[in-house]
Amino acid sequence: MKYCVQTFRDAGLEARWSKTRSGAPIIVVRWPAAKLEHQRDEWWLVTNDLWIAMQRLGVIDAFDAHTLLGNIFSLPC
Repeated sequence: MKYCVQTFRDAGLEARWSKTRSGAPIIVVRWPAAKLEHQRDEWWLVTNDLWIAMQRLGVIDAFDAHTLLGNIFSLPC
């Protein structure tokens, strides 16, 4: 898998390039078909841990696992 927005879009996520607070470029994603509101409406950073999990588990399964409790536990980027 290539780290590009098309990879995430092909899997069913919305994806775009953004920047962290320090100005580093990063891809952010959200899942418009998710059952949970925070997965549909919030943009999530594709961190290194999430990217590794996506390669191992699949894009959607890893995204779901990594953001499942995001409405309760989250850190600003």
